[in-house]
Amino acid sequence: MPKLEDKNKDKQNIVEQSINTNISRLGPTLNIKGELSSNEDLIIEGQFQGKLDLKNHNLLVEQAGKVDADIHVRNITIKGKVKGNIFASGKVYIQKEGQMIGDVSASRISILDGAQFKGSVKMISAIQ
Repeated sequence: MPKLEDKNKDKQNIVEQSINTNISRLGPTLNIKGELSSNEDLIIEGQFQGKLDLKNHNLLVEQAGKVDADIHVRNITIKGKVKGNIFASGKVYIQKEGQMIGDVSASRISILDGAQFKGSVKMISAIQ
């Protein structure tokens, strides 16, 4: 019979294998103005103002994150504050603590109870 310790190591290995290593992070103390494009997913915990181009990748705006930008992404999850227009080929997901001001063009959108949204939504065909 396998030891409990061995089972925990197996679970840890599975979790480590599922973590995407191609993720950039804008930390909580960073404040960036300008244009940013990336060929990997991005997590924003700080502040960004300008233009974000992550067309084939995902963006996560954490609860402390503040973004004032036009955003081109595959999918975006908003837990913090976003002001600007979002163009998503996939899904826009505004969590209950998220705040969004601007227009959204996406193939799917989810706004949880408690989230704040002011703007318009245009549904587009999903890019295959």
